[in-house]
Amino acid sequence: MTRHHREPGRYLDTLAYRCTPDLVGNDRVYLRNLDAETRTLWENLNRACQKRYGNDSAQAPYSIATTVLSVLTGGYVYFEPGGPQPFLASRERIDDKLLCRVFTLTYGLAQGIAIHEIDLRRPPELAQKIADTPESEVCLAEHVRPQTGTQPVAPNWVFRTIAWGLAQKLAGPWTVREGLAISLRPDVTGGLIALDDPWENDQGGRYALSRTALTLQTVPNIATPVLMVTSRVTRISDSLIYSRTVLAVQPGDNRPVLEVGLHGGGGARTISRYALEALGRLEMDYSVLQAIATRSQAEQRMRAEAIAEAGKDRRPTLSFSRERPAQIWPVLPKSRPFPIGVGTGMHHLRVLNEHVLGRFEGRAEPLIARATTMALPHRPTDPERVPKAEMDRRKAEREATGSKKALRGKGSAFPEPASIAAAVKAAGFTKLRLVCLWYRDETRLRMIAALAKTYGLETEGLDPHDGEEIDLFGGTITAVFHLAANFLAHGSPNGRTKALNPAAAALDTSGDVLIGAWCETHIPTTDDIPGLKPAELEDADAKPQSKMILASKDIASQYLLGRNANGIIEPKDPDHPAEMALLDLYRSLGIIDDRIANALRPEKRHAGYGADRIAHVGFHIRQQNKRKGEKSSPRTVVTATALIPPPTPGDVWQLLGWSSTVASWQPYRQAQNQFHETEYPQENGGKKSYRQRWDDVGDVVEQALQDLAEDLDGRPYVVTVDEDSARRIWDGLQNSKQGSQPGEGKSKRWLPGYSLQDDERPDAIIRVNIADDRVPPPIAYTHLLSTKDAVREGETTNALYEIETDFGTPVWVLCNVPRNYDGGNSGRLGAKYTRWDAKRSVISENREERRKSEMPEPWYSMTATEIYPIALNDRVSHEALAVATAQLCHQTMYWSGRARYPVALHAAIQMDEGHPQYRRTAQASDEEEDGPGR
Repeated sequence: MTRHHREPGRYLDTLAYRCTPDLVGNDRVYLRNLDAETRTLWENLNRACQKRYGNDSAQAPYSIATTVLSVLTGGYVYFEPGGPQPFLASRERIDDKLLCRVFTLTYGLAQGIAIHEIDLRRPPELAQKIADTPESEVCLAEHVRPQTGTQPVAPNWVFRTIAWGLAQKLAGPWTVREGLAISLRPDVTGGLIALDDPWENDQGGRYALSRTALTLQTVPNIATPVLMVTSRVTRISDSLIYSRTVLAVQPGDNRPVLEVGLHGGGGARTISRYALEALGRLEMDYSVLQAIATRSQAEQRMRAEAIAEAGKDRRPTLSFSRERPAQIWPVLPKSRPFPIGVGTGMHHLRVLNEHVLGRFEGRAEPLIARATTMALPHRPTDPERVPKAEMDRRKAEREATGSKKALRGKGSAFPEPASIAAAVKAAGFTKLRLVCLWYRDETRLRMIAALAKTYGLETEGLDPHDGEEIDLFGGTITAVFHLAANFLAHGSPNGRTKALNPAAAALDTSGDVLIGAWCETHIPTTDDIPGLKPAELEDADAKPQSKMILASKDIASQYLLGRNANGIIEPKDPDHPAEMALLDLYRSLGIIDDRIANALRPEKRHAGYGADRIAHVGFHIRQQNKRKGEKSSPRTVVTATALIPPPTPGDVWQLLGWSSTVASWQPYRQAQNQFHETEYPQENGGKKSYRQRWDDVGDVVEQALQDLAEDLDGRPYVVTVDEDSARRIWDGLQNSKQGSQPGEGKSKRWLPGYSLQDDERPDAIIRVNIADDRVPPPIAYTHLLSTKDAVREGETTNALYEIETDFGTPVWVLCNVPRNYDGGNSGRLGAKYTRWDAKRSVISENREERRKSEMPEPWYSMTATEIYPIALNDRVSHEALAVATAQLCHQTMYWSGRARYPVALHAAIQMDEGHPQYRRTAQASDEEEDGPGR
């Protein structure tokens, strides 16, 4: 549907396009569909590698084959040896004999055989089977042809290879403004890189690249696959040996940029030795990989010399060349500081959309999404709403008196003290006591100031003695301060519980007083505990140790950072970190005020199915990464909350919690404390398959919902889950299964709660998704007015949009404008131009001429949350649930902005992220160990 054929209304512009045969054109790939016997042979090789390395998670190193084949065939190769449809695909033909030799070498190297001892004249059965598999030339367009009333049924290799040809079509000059064209090169992932036009910092010598990803996805009840286009900043490291990935320009014309994973530990990373040996044995040109290896060797020599020169007592300092790269571009790990910021900005995405539409000349058909009428709740954090007559009166009064008082009162995230007291009473307590544990006076003063602001107390003279209980609100809310340096000191857990004895009376939970602990902390360094290595600091961190001790006493805790890398924190006014920590303590205590009820007031058209009368349940599922030295299967963490309306409107809402550690529904505070006092759960029973582990999670959730249904005693409820973590458990959540029936998938469970009796089932499952490459990326909106051909365009929107589907029920997208983008000091970087026109810093004696550089700053873009309600009975209003979900994202429990997840799911996620074992100092999978002196 073109713009001229749409009904009047507001429509969302996105970087999401229907992938039709017209868009794909004549693109072809060369495909080998591997049979079941070949897959079994590969699985046997996997098991041999697991046995050899003593690791059940080990896999056969197929990257040897893909790296070698990428170099030999120009770059475009994808090998998927597992799964239901194993395949090998490429954009160029691969000679059968060459393929046999490559996999013979891969097989031998995986078995630990030296490269010169591998007999290429006697290939193993696996290599011969792969080479004997017929290679067919396939037309991609035939596999994306839509079929009426069904989801796309294209095989997996289509989704993996279709972007190759599309990226080639989009490569070349990209006009970002008049007089500036950026050259886009294709890469082997099917994306685009502006390698010839890098961004450079003001001082020079540091670089970053614009990278555009093209991914083929599906959207519920859309008959065609959907091409999602996203863009990001890839920052370039000056060293290769501390990077995980490198981009490399291949010799020759029209070849895509290689993206190669590096092997080895931090400070010794290089190209796969096996890949180099295989290419050398095949006597093929591998100069691009050799260039990577040569640079790694040179940097490792520099590192070794620096370490030897520094000796044992000093930290070595390394300085690498910062000339603009030519062939080799090492990618900087995400965790490192860098003088070029993240994010491309919104204008970048809009001109990228123009480029896509222009290159495909009408063949790129954007998804259509129209705004849904929704009244966003007035949040406590929003500015005061003032009627026009009152505003006129205030203006007149200000003019008459000369007052500078603001015309609108500022909002506040803090709940009214009376509502806190009401929630405490509803929970069965007579009083709330906040116990403030500190070890720096500066942090103690920050805590006092935050409490005084919250409860309207005068700070002058407010200086409580240690252990003195001060009244904050009518005797129902109090605070006690205790110096707890030994309890909060980093180091061994021995003696930590005993160190809490001086505060034992204040922390006594045996009576009818609700206790919350507000503690000081800082991230440990080697200065705190001399002799420890940086990697050992996590185990010495006092925060998780003290949190677990407090949780065992049924005390919710929250922490305030008192010192950072720059020293003792001197907060601005207002002290946002202190205020947010106090608010999150209220969340941990399960305190809910009337903001949830206000948010869920239903639209008149939804009065027949009021979302304010049902319970909102959120299940959070996450697979915990293994820690160093752990050999058991990955742990699956499940947390959940239930937001339950009161029997009488106007009373206090209830928040329950649940976890896979203590599988019972309890008040949120109690459930979280019991979850935090124990370690993450281990896998039950003996060794299990991937499918069995996820089916076990489904069984646990099913039992939890049955228990909850009994507690709710007939009250309707809905369950919200994140698609990315939940679709592997329940087939009914997957796009490909929409319109299907239970039993047609692989999972044991179809949907959460589906197996329960009718009167215990949830009304609906609300599937949400926030993955940037799976949700249509919003870039602007277009408002078609009722006047003929009248159009008004807007750059940002925070509205809810309904995607026009081809069949079945609708799906919605909630757009979010980042808070920092809309903030008063942000300057809305990237709103009108791209990073190529970023303003540089200006140093001047004239204050008006001074300017801060825009290049190091983050440039924000809109984000989106996909909302897809799946009804389990006929009385459900899909739109009412979509609107309610959007409202519960807009109105959080206490955060002053929006959350990308609704309240119940967000609270379940925070329950997990607050666990003592949830890593704070350990490196994530995309982070790197710092190099010496860096």
